[in-house]
Amino acid sequence: MPCIHWFLKPKGFKKHDLVSVANRYGVFQIQTYLRWIANQEGFAKHINDMQEEGTGTKLIELTVRYRNLEWSFSCAASDYLGHQTSQHAKHPHYHVQIRIDKRPFINYSGLHLPLTEGDLLSIEARRRLPHIVKHKFPYGEGMSEVLNDNTVELIVNNSGGGGISPEDAPLHFYTMAIADEGTTIRGEDLYNLIQEAKEKGVTVASLMHKLPNTSTRVLVTPGPGVVEQAPRKGRKKDA
Repeated sequence: MPCIHWFLKPKGFKKHDLVSVANRYGVFQIQTYLRWIANQEGFAKHINDMQEEGTGTKLIELTVRYRNLEWSFSCAASDYLGHQTSQHAKHPHYHVQIRIDKRPFINYSGLHLPLTEGDLLSIEARRRLPHIVKHKFPYGEGMSEVLNDNTVELIVNNSGGGGISPEDAPLHFYTMAIADEGTTIRGEDLYNLIQEAKEKGVTVASLMHKLPNTSTRVLVTPGPGVVEQAPRKGRKKDA
């Protein structure tokens, strides 16, 4: 019997076995499971579902990483409606890309996986009421929930200043300080600020407001430890 655990590629799993799993489980059920698995190894940073990181035009678009496995999901409006000029993709569907050890196992164009009735209801509700209906994944939160306009200030003021290697950092802070007209930023003040951040174990960005006669701006982006989203490009015919 098809099992959702097949996404972890048990021995003997083949490309077209994925169709059997998709016929039994909806894309949101599959996402929920894979998100939960991914968050066991690091909260949110293994789930890149940020619109800014993909094409920004898809109904479903994310990449999930777990150990040496990487799954990417894509569903455009045309997939949701079905490709009427196609002989094998007229039904509502989505696409999956799978990489193992960063090597191709399944490509986006390889399969047109069916959307279940539950998937269609969920997508349609969000399309009609985007400001009310949201897809939530308890214990499967991704970067879109961690990093957004409502969380940036909280992140800057509460992030630690160390303990994580730079290449594994989930967030990257860009801080810019501009001296007020007719003034300059003293190197001594900046040095003291950096030392204070080290002593308190906080980010320099959280203390920048202490610099006299300056205005500051902090930009927070996904760090190098966050899985890169693998957006699906435009299709040639019916991919």
